[in-house]
Amino acid sequence: MVVAISIAPTGDTPATATTTEPGVTPTQIDLGAIASRTGPEAGDFAAFIPGVEAYFAMVNAHGGINGRKLVLTANLDDGGSPSQFTQEAHTALEQDHVFAAFISTYWFTPGLFAETDTPTYGYNVSNNWAGPANFFAAGGSTQDYHALAAPVAYLVKRMHARSVALVSYGAGIPGSYPACHTVAQDLSGAGVTVSYTGLDASLGGDYTAEVQQIAQRHSDFVLTCMQDSDDITLSRAIHQYGLKVHQLWLNGYNQDLLDAYPSLMQGVYVDANGFVPFSAPSAYPSAYPGMATYLATMKKYQPRFVTNQLAMQGWQSAALLAAGVRAAGAHPTRKNLIAQTNRITDFTAGGTTAVVNWTRAHTTQTFPICPSFVLVKGKHFVPVVAHGHQVFICFARNVNLKDPAAAPPPAGTPG
Repeated sequence: MVVAISIAPTGDTPATATTTEPGVTPTQIDLGAIASRTGPEAGDFAAFIPGVEAYFAMVNAHGGINGRKLVLTANLDDGGSPSQFTQEAHTALEQDHVFAAFISTYWFTPGLFAETDTPTYGYNVSNNWAGPANFFAAGGSTQDYHALAAPVAYLVKRMHARSVALVSYGAGIPGSYPACHTVAQDLSGAGVTVSYTGLDASLGGDYTAEVQQIAQRHSDFVLTCMQDSDDITLSRAIHQYGLKVHQLWLNGYNQDLLDAYPSLMQGVYVDANGFVPFSAPSAYPSAYPGMATYLATMKKYQPRFVTNQLAMQGWQSAALLAAGVRAAGAHPTRKNLIAQTNRITDFTAGGTTAVVNWTRAHTTQTFPICPSFVLVKGKHFVPVVAHGHQVFICFARNVNLKDPAAAPPPAGTPG
């Protein structure tokens, strides 16, 4: 069992000297955030920031770190526009002189952040996060879509499905097409029956044509690599055609969504994005104290976003920055923060996520991989467990996709 994160400033030495490091004063560390807070993509990215803010509020309520509070002094909105993102990046780094940045948008471009060695944290939906030692995407900075095949195959077997369909947007949408395309190739190459690949669906479209193909091909398992609102549209069409198929969504772990569309989500499996499901502490009391801390803190500071998976991405990111700041000592610099963070081998954001090894997570997918899933039952997302109360289902690098077997979770895994 992982102990919940310590938020007391034990061992911290109050800062007394000034520093020339950007954004660092004797009393606080100035931080920046850029997110798609408005515009058509806000629903997919805006909730990241409340998770960051809640974590900082928790830390600051206990005196901060080494006497310094963590403060978002630049909280910027790119409106879902790539050009606006570029403008806001210059604002945060060159006008507001923030110490580190938090990013939640499709349109993250790494140039300025890499050039300035700014510690950068965020929500990884593209390959733009991989490589630089100062980029810390939640869960790891790489995008190895091949790693999705094993957990998908595991659920196919669990549901006794015989024929898999996959639906994604076209190649122009980062994170959607590459995920489903890669999984389709890997499953098919391993001998798993892939009966339909609808990999050019329209964002916000009508998915009747896709559902007709699913019916005609007799698919009984559907993987979707789309945003949650489009998952709902697809599910509605599936229901209208009376299809009896298992569904796995890579997005959609959102209680507000379930409250709005309970009938369309019954029996759906949803990827919990590598973190402890929100319902785990109530399902398994005392097994997940880190998630209990998260829930209590969010209820206090950001009650609208308690069970939002994007908020959890923000929480993870803020926890990693805090760990690095603490390790960097009384006079933190960007360089030392980055170096100290890249020595962490067992990061779990205080017992809320699967283990991330930051000595390797910039360039390499580490194994075993340990995803987590939930199943919709009534009004609740119920954890899908590997055994006992372990919510993470782990897989070694080379798995027989026809008959995938789970691997033991690495040391330090919550639960």
